[in-house]
Amino acid sequence: EMGVNANTWDMFDTFELLDKANKVRSEDDDEEGTISRPGSPKEGEVEKVDEGTDTGPGGAVVREKSAASVRVVKVKDSRATFASSFAGSESVVASRETGVSSMPTSESSQIDENVILQSEKFKSDLFIMERVINLNTYQAKQALYRGFNIIKDIDDTTVVPPQQLVQDMGPNFDRLWSYTCKGTQGRNVSCLSWNKSNPDLIAVGYGQFEFSNQKEGLVMCWSLKNPEFPERVYTCKEGVTAADFSKVNPSLLAVGLYDGGVAVYNVRQTSDEPILDNFLAPGKNTAPVWQLKWIEKERGTGDETAEVLVSISTDGRVCQWSIRKGFESYDLMRLKKIPTRMGGKKEKKGEAFISRHAGGLCFDFNPHDSNIYLAGTEDGHIHKCSCSYNEQFLESYFGHTGPVYKIKWSPFAPDVFLSCSADWSIRLWHQDKVRPILNFFSSTKPVYDIAWSPNSSTVFASVNEGSVEVWDLNTSTLDPIIIMEPSSGARQTSVSFSKNSDCLLVGDSEGQLTVLQLRSMAPPPSRDKQMDSLLKIINTSLSSQLQNQSASEPTQPEREETHLEDDLPPDTDQNQS
Repeated sequence: EMGVNANTWDMFDTFELLDKANKVRSEDDDEEGTISRPGSPKEGEVEKVDEGTDTGPGGAVVREKSAASVRVVKVKDSRATFASSFAGSESVVASRETGVSSMPTSESSQIDENVILQSEKFKSDLFIMERVINLNTYQAKQALYRGFNIIKDIDDTTVVPPQQLVQDMGPNFDRLWSYTCKGTQGRNVSCLSWNKSNPDLIAVGYGQFEFSNQKEGLVMCWSLKNPEFPERVYTCKEGVTAADFSKVNPSLLAVGLYDGGVAVYNVRQTSDEPILDNFLAPGKNTAPVWQLKWIEKERGTGDETAEVLVSISTDGRVCQWSIRKGFESYDLMRLKKIPTRMGGKKEKKGEAFISRHAGGLCFDFNPHDSNIYLAGTEDGHIHKCSCSYNEQFLESYFGHTGPVYKIKWSPFAPDVFLSCSADWSIRLWHQDKVRPILNFFSSTKPVYDIAWSPNSSTVFASVNEGSVEVWDLNTSTLDPIIIMEPSSGARQTSVSFSKNSDCLLVGDSEGQLTVLQLRSMAPPPSRDKQMDSLLKIINTSLSSQLQNQSASEPTQPEREETHLEDDLPPDTDQNQS
């Protein structure tokens, strides 16, 4: 027989371990018989202490005659056994030079594993291990993404033949990796949104565009540090059609749904439930919300600004949502149908519409004036609107013959914007001209998305059903400089430039978000010449159009060469709604 010697500090260490373990124990462990080791009395019960035992401080009981029978009782806790602190308590007892034998293997194998698996430290360790493993796998490609030089292995003797160097092939793509997992397979990538404070984090929405193929939606937050699995996953009852991160509160992610719902998630939390939604609100849209965006708007007085959420839907409403007023909403605009007036033709009298409202598909606020925005419709019209007027348009732009899927203001020229449509075209506009300045046709398929380059004023990307394209207007206004047709045959649906690298992210109809690096691109203009480079191309196009128009109308006086500040001929003016 052996005796056990336990002093006050041994008891203190043991209770510290028990307190830490009990914090992560689930409530289900309160039931009797859930632990194979003998249990401690419940709260309010007193354990009978046999003769020949010592009672330590705090209610701890130390038995003699058997090292395996050591038990600890903490009366104010519901249950506390060595099962929850095996690793710590055994080392404390064994470290003392008392000759006490270690705990039997048969009993240690029956330790409650839930305590370990549910502990925050265990989750944190797994999280770090996963990052380290992915770093080993993707280190070279992540270095390329950042623009760093790849450090080759000292034992690597591979020599790349000169004819295979990518730099000699002209502008092209280099595929780095794809954000995909089992849950995204077969789902359509409907929208992309970069986090405003963490440029390595992107939110991806998954939802079908067609009514007949609807399924539950997903929102996943992917990080550059882990291309294998998303950081957050949110499940929605309806397909996700739009998403955008807040700038003022970067942890807030707004999501638009196919049934007209709008929800706001806090990505700091792991909960799958939104913190705000309009699912039961009377102001909920009655048709899909195709785009939403956080906008900083000026308040009534002073230079203070407040962030609001703006959405557009096929029911014709442009809505503003306030997160500080219980997610209240009001209509910034009710989009109305207007007759199409072609140049040189008179408007038909008595033209009537089945519905007075035009379905809204996209919008974009002017980066230099948060009171002005553009709205694209199913009719192919683009309307310039003001937040101060909800009854009439400031201007309407004509050129598209099909639904306008996306509108994007230029980040360098405040008066220039791009649009893409189901009519197979991309068009470049100036807000002072109601007709497009440049028209781009490269295929006979609908163009679903466009994106301006954040580094060059003359570069933009687009995606259609069959290919990804990159245009550089300094090089050509007729053909894209890069065309890539994916071998998978999936339909390309979304595109966005990376905020901190020369990379392009492309989403498709099979649930993949592919990271493509732009190689051998022409150097962009200097920062102070970015706007001049784009306006020079526009002025050249305008001059060419006026010369062609003069040549086709020999009976009219020769018009002087005009630029952006000149007015259009009277026959191209349109009636405001």
